[in-house]
Amino acid sequence: MPVAHGTPVTTTPCPHIATYPVTNDLCVQRVSDAEAEAVTGETKRVTEGWVMKAIAVLHHRENTLFDPLTGGPLDFRNDSIAGATETGREVFPRIDPAVIGLIELAGQDRILIAENAQRRGFYSLIAGYVGLGETCEEAMVREALEETGRRISQVRYVRSQPWPYNGALMMGMVATTTDEHPIQPLDGELARITWASRSELREGVFTLPHRNSLAFQLITEWVGQHD
Repeated sequence: MPVAHGTPVTTTPCPHIATYPVTNDLCVQRVSDAEAEAVTGETKRVTEGWVMKAIAVLHHRENTLFDPLTGGPLDFRNDSIAGATETGREVFPRIDPAVIGLIELAGQDRILIAENAQRRGFYSLIAGYVGLGETCEEAMVREALEETGRRISQVRYVRSQPWPYNGALMMGMVATTTDEHPIQPLDGELARITWASRSELREGVFTLPHRNSLAFQLITEWVGQHD
């Protein structure tokens, strides 16, 4: 996304590229990195609400061309977000629910953070997609056990954040564990799992995720609880 002084900016659409309406006053299109950088000279990942919606619309329109039930083409009548089948049935955007949780070690000033094996270079919270028939709380319990080998309790929902970069709706959770060490084999999704103290996080011992991400917000709020 083109930015100026850290703020996302809009520009005139490129005439040779497909354009999709987001609101009455805003449309979105996919351009090359060079074309985006040419607007202001700088691009970055941003999380403003209108940008998140635009990204979600772009992904939906590019990836949802046919009815997943019948295979028939979809018609986005009157620039609707939902596509219409030949019978008039609407096909709405897919949103994948996911949980991400801050897990605190009971009685100690430490939380569990991890480095993903597929996305190396920074530490984040434990996360995963909600399974069929699961509540958010149940998904968080399962993910914590599968990925870290820890049993968690006192699982509580905090707030959510849309994350259209991968089509997810992230639901932030907090929980507690008494398991300092894993009680069972892990699924291998995480390259490294460690406990982090408030002082270590304040001092920047660990590289954390994007500042606007829900994971970063949950971590920094926990760090600031006793300031």
